[in-house]
Amino acid sequence: MKRFIAIFTLLVALSFNAMADERPIEPTQLPKSAQEFIAKNFAGTPILSAFVDRDVMDTDYEVRLEDGTKIDFNGRGDWTDISNKRSGIPASTVPHKLTEYTSKHYNGAAILSIERNSHSYEVKLSNGVELIFSLSGKLLGYDD
Repeated sequence: MKRFIAIFTLLVALSFNAMADERPIEPTQLPKSAQEFIAKNFAGTPILSAFVDRDVMDTDYEVRLEDGTKIDFNGRGDWTDISNKRSGIPASTVPHKLTEYTSKHYNGAAILSIERNSHSYEVKLSNGVELIFSLSGKLLGYDD
């Protein structure tokens, strides 16, 4: 019986994975708000690739820019993750309270990535420090 449950679980997981549909798209096929975000914060930086990932539960988008920046958007076109391990991400993409905190406490460290979820931001700095902030900008802690 345990074997049957394990096989059944595996088959269900594989079928959900098979339903995922990641494919390249034209940048003009991104949600309008994603296009506006890129135009405002990355003006003059060409888009190398854009992908849509549709699965049973939701739709996500991934954009890669020529300068090494990678941006993930949810189905509404709101960014969920921005990263650039080479040169850091523009301060204009990071909430002001977070840039204020990092420049005060970690002066000279670039923000390499920021991830936003339903309850917090996770910020990775060029000096290796990883900070967790509430959506209101309060420092919640550090991530190892």
